[in-house]
Amino acid sequence: MHSRQRSASGLGFSFPVWTVAGLLGLIACGPIGGVGADPAGSGGQGSGTVASAGAPATGPVVLPPPPAFKVVGYWPSWVGPSFNLQVSKLNYINYAFALENPDGTITVTPPTKPLADLVKQGHAAGARVLLSIGGWNGGDASAFSTLSASPTTRATFVAAVDNLMDQFQLDGIDIDWEFPRADVTASFTALMQELSATLKPKDKLVTIAAAPSSYGSEGITADALQYIDLVNIMAYDGGNGAGHSPYALAQNSLQFWLAKGLPASKAVLGVPFYSQPGHTAYSALVGMDPSAANSDQLNDQFYNGIPTIQAKTSLAMTTGGGIMAWDLSQDSHCPSSGCTAEAPDLSLLSAIYAASHPAATP
Repeated sequence: MHSRQRSASGLGFSFPVWTVAGLLGLIACGPIGGVGADPAGSGGQGSGTVASAGAPATGPVVLPPPPAFKVVGYWPSWVGPSFNLQVSKLNYINYAFALENPDGTITVTPPTKPLADLVKQGHAAGARVLLSIGGWNGGDASAFSTLSASPTTRATFVAAVDNLMDQFQLDGIDIDWEFPRADVTASFTALMQELSATLKPKDKLVTIAAAPSSYGSEGITADALQYIDLVNIMAYDGGNGAGHSPYALAQNSLQFWLAKGLPASKAVLGVPFYSQPGHTAYSALVGMDPSAANSDQLNDQFYNGIPTIQAKTSLAMTTGGGIMAWDLSQDSHCPSSGCTAEAPDLSLLSAIYAASHPAATP
């Protein structure tokens, strides 16, 4: 699952919010339905437009065509600026999360400057930046169920998404509905269809995060998949020990989605950058013991080390269309002075890049 409202240490917290309403010709209090500015990136609500908070200047952004095999990573909003992010090793960056509301409006967490800066950073490196809406939310997906059930609230939601695309020069939307059951099949499909109809003519993407098995994906049918560009398969949290994210779970997850009717080119295998139990960041694990990078277990913590991550990357290259990391903030990174023999590059993203770009790796 993708946990929202979670700090790097795994502790929940609360925060102030702004609500983004769709215009629909009824609201005239700001470019995206009355969102206040974030003066100087302070996180406070003010008057004016979000553009004054550091949003990119308006105008077309020309990005290179995405590769056949895509590397996707989530960057959590609660982490803040993405200083250590290896943007050049990513094709898609999903900024998580904005929050869906039952009336179809969208809540964007202040400050918004990290999102605006991430868009600039991503575009400069040729990566596409998407806004992810949803998250685990304690297992409460009632807002998605409610807003998708009505044509009126669906229209409000789609308009709000469209406004956010323009406001931040985003490249698409990622719907992290955890999880659509069988009783919402029709409304889930209608929401995907309407998002696609609005965003695709503008070359914007519609992606989703999805469960790795039938449990939690009953409401996603082959009919809905035709409107979706990528499915980020959350092949982790399979257990609190060795079952967290083993290689077999990756295999089974890909096969499940391919059998469900998902084209291989749209199947993106998710890998964890943290352990279970305890949700310990991979960076913390290798900080305690650098040799943990070549294992999948440190004491009572189970995770994916470099060999398993690279094996999963190879699996995704032969069976699917990409690999996804939750989440990038938990990766190891080199010191500001650079990696050395004494401080080697233990990054899982670097491991993914090396496995997926062998010709570019020394």
